[in-house]
Amino acid sequence: MFRLAFLGIGIGAALGFYARLAGIEGQIGFYYSEKLLAREQIDGFWEQASDDAKREIRDLALFQESKGKVLKNEDLNRETKVKLVETAGSMNLVMPGKLCAGTFVTDSDSKGCVVSKKTADTLFGSVEALGEQLTLGKGTYIVRGIVETEGQLCMIQGEKGRAYSCIRIEAPGIPLSVVRQRLTGILQEGKGWVSECDLYLGIGRIFLYLPLWVMLFLALSRMGKLLPEMFRFVTPIVGFGGVCALLLLSLHFSDDYVPSAWSDFSFWTALIDEKKQAFFSLLNHPLYDADSRMLGSLAGILAAAVLLCLIVLKSGPLVVFKKSGCEIEENLQTRTP
Repeated sequence: MFRLAFLGIGIGAALGFYARLAGIEGQIGFYYSEKLLAREQIDGFWEQASDDAKREIRDLALFQESKGKVLKNEDLNRETKVKLVETAGSMNLVMPGKLCAGTFVTDSDSKGCVVSKKTADTLFGSVEALGEQLTLGKGTYIVRGIVETEGQLCMIQGEKGRAYSCIRIEAPGIPLSVVRQRLTGILQEGKGWVSECDLYLGIGRIFLYLPLWVMLFLALSRMGKLLPEMFRFVTPIVGFGGVCALLLLSLHFSDDYVPSAWSDFSFWTALIDEKKQAFFSLLNHPLYDADSRMLGSLAGILAAAVLLCLIVLKSGPLVVFKKSGCEIEENLQTRTP
């Protein structure tokens, strides 16, 4: 009974974390130590981009974070220090899946802001703060939305001429190399670090199907022992079909990960070194909200998959198959003269 409960929890957790990771599919982050990006570059891209580029690049957003900014509620004489996130473009790319009330602030809204639930509660005594006014420096802003995130936070659209150090891009199904090519002139090659969500989504799919690989291996080992000798030719056929099916289901990467020849070992070594370096570069810098969601979901999928593998190895649904196999052997023995 407990094993079935743990099995259900594991499956639900794995699917939940995978759905959370799939929610940022196609997003790529390029981050720099210096403020190298400007809103005017994004506007120029949309004006000059070809129809193909506009279909491939669905959305862009620049952003810049700074801590220790004082946000005030003048009416109640309350204030708090917040992490200020200035954006140019879609706030949803910067804070995916976090909005719990209201709306994000658009490019054309220079007087709107989005705050965290904790900030709203600190400044207003309630999270019901939509439409209320706040003061940040010399500017006054109206609360348009509330986000579910830890700590004190305020998001606004940055002023014209503001420089940014981060850009997030939404380009589902488009390889990283193509995105770099489309954004030549905006991205700074050889600088900064990259967050490639589709890579971690592909790794997450491999982890998600890991328990099925274990079940397939156990099933094949049982079949080889329990089937009568005249039917054991079925085992390699089932094994080949199962391996092909799981490979088709679990392996899903962009064309950047497909070599011209599978025997090109230099391609694989260079690819592994490049992605390993990108992973450690990402970990060695402060994680932004989208990247925390990405890596946290991947870790959750891995933990749930390991739990499911342990349950399958401990007992698993193959017990039924084992019993039925024993019954077959007993029946054959009783029928043998």
